[in-house]
Amino acid sequence: MMDQIKKLLQEISENNDKNVILYTMEHCPACKELKEKLDHLNINYENVEMEGNQKMWDWLKENNGKDYVPQANVEGKLLSEFNEVNDLVGMVISEIINRRIVIK
Repeated sequence: MMDQIKKLLQEISENNDKNVILYTMEHCPACKELKEKLDHLNINYENVEMEGNQKMWDWLKENNGKDYVPQANVEGKLLSEFNEVNDLVGMVISEIINRRIVIK
């Protein structure tokens, strides 16, 4: 999994038009935390509100997503486990400061 995240990070850093889509709900503390982390790192993303959005829930399930939020779609790769998302954020920070960072 770390190799996939490294590849995604490299692609994002090399090309600013890479797409990051978050699937979140307004009253979800983990969703709020994720958005704050990405905002702090100046990572642009599109936010999809999942409350009452059955069409998107169905799409996530059809594309190997999970039935909970937050989830992130980075260039077609769904990151649904909180550890996967934190690994992505941690690697972005690591690249910025040139030191290994682990986000928990």
